[in-house]
Amino acid sequence: MESLRSDVQHAVRMLAKPPGFTIAAVAALALGIGANTAIFSVVNAVLLKPLTYPNADRMVDFPAQVTGLANSLHSIPEFHLFQRQTNLFKDVVAYDNAGPGFNLTGGRPEQVHGIHVTEGYFRVYGAPLMLGRTFTPLEDSPHGGNVVVLSYGLWQRRFGGDPSVVGKAISLGNEPYTIVGVIGKDFVAEPQADLWMPFQFEPASTDGNIFFEVTGLLQPGVTVAQANAALAAARPEYHREFPDTDWRGQFTVGPLRDSIIGDARNSLLMMLGAVALVLLISCANVANLLLVRATVRKREFAIRSALGAGRARIVRQLLTESVLLSVAGGLLGMALGFAGVRALLAVSPAGLPRIGEDGSAIGLDWRVLGFTLAVSLLTGILFGLFPAFSAARSDLNSTLKESSNRSDTGFRQSKARSSLVISEVSLALVLLVSAALLIRTFIALHGVGAGFDPHNVLTMEMSLNGQRYQNSAGIAQLLQDGRERLNALPGVEIAAAGFWRPIDVEDGTGFQIVGRPVTKNRCGSQYMSVTPGYLSLFRIPVLRGRDFTVNDKAGAPDVVLINEALARKCWPNEDPIGQKIRDPDEVGGVETIVGIVADFHDSGLGQPADPMLIVPIP
Repeated sequence: MESLRSDVQHAVRMLAKPPGFTIAAVAALALGIGANTAIFSVVNAVLLKPLTYPNADRMVDFPAQVTGLANSLHSIPEFHLFQRQTNLFKDVVAYDNAGPGFNLTGGRPEQVHGIHVTEGYFRVYGAPLMLGRTFTPLEDSPHGGNVVVLSYGLWQRRFGGDPSVVGKAISLGNEPYTIVGVIGKDFVAEPQADLWMPFQFEPASTDGNIFFEVTGLLQPGVTVAQANAALAAARPEYHREFPDTDWRGQFTVGPLRDSIIGDARNSLLMMLGAVALVLLISCANVANLLLVRATVRKREFAIRSALGAGRARIVRQLLTESVLLSVAGGLLGMALGFAGVRALLAVSPAGLPRIGEDGSAIGLDWRVLGFTLAVSLLTGILFGLFPAFSAARSDLNSTLKESSNRSDTGFRQSKARSSLVISEVSLALVLLVSAALLIRTFIALHGVGAGFDPHNVLTMEMSLNGQRYQNSAGIAQLLQDGRERLNALPGVEIAAAGFWRPIDVEDGTGFQIVGRPVTKNRCGSQYMSVTPGYLSLFRIPVLRGRDFTVNDKAGAPDVVLINEALARKCWPNEDPIGQKIRDPDEVGGVETIVGIVADFHDSGLGQPADPMLIVPIP
C-alpha cells in the first residue's frame, strides 16, 4: 500500500507539471467516455432495467400476425377467446390509447390522456393503490356507470393531493364521472396515462373491428412456446364460430418486454458500437501523447533504473499515471454525458420507449456507475500499456550517454507512434463510412415519395367524448360545422377531417366481397374514415373513378375508396370499380367501390404502402 500511495503521489506531481498535456488528455478521454456513458445510460434504461411489474417475466402481449394491419390490435371476440384459455393464462386484460385525450372541465379546462382498460388491468400490471380502489367487474360491464381512476400525477396536479378526492365527480367531455381510486406514484403505465376508464365490453359482442391491445399473464410453468402451440390449436374453433375472421391469420404471444422495446434494440446497440469506436480513437490519441511524453522522460526512467528500479516498477508507475488520467476523464465524461443525454432527450426523445417524460427515467444507477468505472479503468490500462512497455524497454546505457538536449526518439518509438496513427485513421474511416451510409439512407428516405404532400398543411387533434358523439350524426354535424368555419377563414384553401393522418393509420378491418364463393370472398386491410376534400388536401390522387362528395352522406348509397395495394391484393385480375363489399358484422351494409387512389406510406417511409379501405364520414 505504501508503494501504491507513493506511485499515486508521484503521478499527481508529474501530471500537474505540464498542465497543457493533462488538460488535452483528460478532454479527449472525457469526450470518449462521456459519449459511451450517455448512450449506455439510454441502453440501461431501455434494454437492461427489468420491467417494474411484479410478474413481468410471465407477462405477454398478442402480436397480430397478418400483413397490412396494425400490429397487436385486436377485436372483442378475440379478447374473449384469449380469456377462455384459462389453462394458459391466469388473466387477460385489454387497453387502448384513447386517441388525443379527454377534455377535463370544471374549473380550468385541461386535455388529459386517458385510456380504457378492462377491470383486471391494474391487477395484472401490479399497480399500487394510493387511495380508494380500482374497477369492479360490474363497473366493467355494459351500463356499469361512469367511473374513473386517477394517476398520481393528475391527482397532485389537478386536485393538490386531496385525500378526500375519492367519490367526487369530475367532468370529462361534458359527462360526469365518479373518482373511485388513485394509483400510486411509482406505477409506470404502458402506455402513459393521466386516468383510466373501464371498457364495458358487451359479453356477446361479435364486433370484428380491431382497436385495442391485449396483455396476458401466463399461468406458472407455462412457456411462450406452449401458449403459442395451444393458441394455434384453438384457432380453427374460433374461425368456425366467427367464419368471417380467417383473414386475421395466426394468434401468437410474445414477451411483453420485447413488445415494449420494439425496434429500439438494434438502433441503440448500433449507437453503442459507434461510440465505442470513438473511445478507441480517444485512447489512441492519448497513447500517442504518452509516447511523446515518455520520450521526453526517458532519461528519468534510465536514472531510476540505474538506482535499482526494475521494469515492472516503471511500468506500474506509468500505468498509475494513465489510470489517473482516465479516472479524471471518466468523472468529467460521466457528468457531461449524463447532462448531455438528458438535454438531448428533452428536446427530441426519438420515440424511445421506457425513458419517461423528457428522459426522466434515465438516471445514474449502479449499472451506469459500474460501466463508467469499468470503462475508465480499462481505458487507462489500454492506452497506458503500450507507452509503458515502450519506455521500460529503453536501453539504459545509450540513454544515459545521450545529451540532455538530444531529441532522437528511436526507431521503435517512431514505429509505435506510426502504428497508433494508423489505427486512429482506420477507426475514423470506419466511423466516416458508417456516417456516410446513414446519410445515404436518410437521403434515400427523404427522396421516397410519401404518396401525399404535407406542405402548408396544418393539423389538429380533437377528443370526441360524451353522449353527443356516441352516434355518427353528432360527429358528422361537428365536422361539418368545423369545416365550414375553417373554410371561411382568410388564407384557408381547404379544410377536411379524418380519423387518421396518412402517415400513421392504425385501424384495420375485414370485409367480404359480394358475389364471390364463400371460401374466396374475405379480405382484410387498413381502414380510415375521411370527409370530402381530405384526399385533395393531402394531394392524394384518385387514379380511377371518383372522390367522395358532399352527397355521400347518411341516407345515400354507401360507397368506399380503395388504394392500389388493396386492388392488387383482392382484385388482381378484375376491375374493382363497381364491385361491392360488405361488413360481416353489420346486417346489410353493402358498400360500392367508386374509386381507386394512389398508394401512400401509412406506416412510415421505410415501409411499403398497406392495403387501404377508405370510407366517408357521413
